[in-house]
Amino acid sequence: MELIERLEARFGELLTRVRQLEEENQALALQVEAEAGKRREIQNRIEALLVKVQASLGGQ
Repeated sequence: MELIERLEARFGELLTRVRQLEEENQALALQVEAEAGKRREIQNRIEALLVKVQASLGGQ
């Protein structure tokens, strides 16, 4: 019986760890999406600046 109790306890610990990892994974996924959003914003700003530079060079 002691072996079964230890296995049950270990299984409970593993399930708890799986839930913790799922929560961490979700938090990391949110961080990745936020960083991707920042990257898209920066890329759009750079592209807008390039358009302005091209317009000013073409207008001379």
